[in-house]
Amino acid sequence: MRNFVLSGLFATTASFAAYGSIQGANAGLQSVVRDSAGVTVVENERPAAGTRLGWRIGPAPTLSIGAVEGDPAYELFRVADATRLPDGRIVIANAGSAELRMFDETGTHLGSWGGEGEGPGEFGRGGPSGVGRWPGDSISASDTYARRFSVFDADGEHGRTSSLPDPYWRLIGVLPEGKLFVGTVSSFRYTGGEFPDGVARIDLEYGIVEADGSAHSTLGTHPGAEWSASAENMSVRPHPFSRSPIYAVWGDRVVIGANDRYEIRAYATDGGLARIVRRDHDPRRPTRADLDEYYARQYESRTGEERSAALAAVADMALTDAFPAFSSIRVDELEHLWVEEYRQLGETGRLWTVFDPAGRVLGFLETPPGLRVFEIGPDYILGAAYDEFQIEYVQLWPLDRGG
Repeated sequence: MRNFVLSGLFATTASFAAYGSIQGANAGLQSVVRDSAGVTVVENERPAAGTRLGWRIGPAPTLSIGAVEGDPAYELFRVADATRLPDGRIVIANAGSAELRMFDETGTHLGSWGGEGEGPGEFGRGGPSGVGRWPGDSISASDTYARRFSVFDADGEHGRTSSLPDPYWRLIGVLPEGKLFVGTVSSFRYTGGEFPDGVARIDLEYGIVEADGSAHSTLGTHPGAEWSASAENMSVRPHPFSRSPIYAVWGDRVVIGANDRYEIRAYATDGGLARIVRRDHDPRRPTRADLDEYYARQYESRTGEERSAALAAVADMALTDAFPAFSSIRVDELEHLWVEEYRQLGETGRLWTVFDPAGRVLGFLETPPGLRVFEIGPDYILGAAYDEFQIEYVQLWPLDRGG
């Protein structure tokens, strides 16, 4: 059975000729580049509201892998990541079946490997958590909660599995020379002493390790996500307006930090700060009305006592100091930096500020609603989305960088 697209999938795309079409002038954006004690600092202005970079994303995906029923190889569940190989094949990390699944450039299933287990090439519960290219023509797959990663050849044959050293839990990315960018998991860990009350935060550790998993250099500690903590109940829950860690491989550097403010910090593999990219941003502090509206939407399907109890449990939740300055970052294959704008309640579009490889702002670009972006190539965007029936798909969208 071949992959197919349900009629009505992304019906909202009918209202777009192409994502990213120019809606206003965005030329002449100001970027100031300066040196500060050997660190390159790039200060950027915010593109004008309503403008778009002249790049265009096609009105529909050129490939959509997924199915409602039939051959199980096309039934996706809990897709964690995906990558496109140079020959056009696509490898999907399907965490729901603990497998890597490979498809050719037309979407035909070529094979699956992995499976749940502790043996070579297998994945623990919740894995694989990521997949990407390994130097040469191989493939790497991370297994966060098993604290390891595996390398396969281009045809899926298992090569080796390596464990990550203390204190690191997850493989974030692979550097050009084969070294690994790793970090601890962003979760709340109570280590004793006085239990926090209000907004709590745990620092995360990052480092560079060799391809065999041995330690190379430490990148220090940086702020993790914000949690809502109750000392009375000794309980925590994710804060809906949490400012969170950000990380990525950017060429031969790594990005580490948090989205507390609009600032991207890139470090050399020895831990030295190499570049800071900033963009104008007006921070806004959440209000109690914002929090009430958020949970009213979250619990709108509940009724009666269940709804009342759920709302009462968050009635005294502390507020964060500010909304996140942005949501996430991606680095494309041409080393452009894509920074996703933070979406306020009710906003469904995905808007990105795109920077060139030097960190100078180029403009805004909008990606299709609901598309979870995994990878951005020279002429494509690879991501995952759900249709109106909550069927999961991995999609390839065309990207034209002209204009």
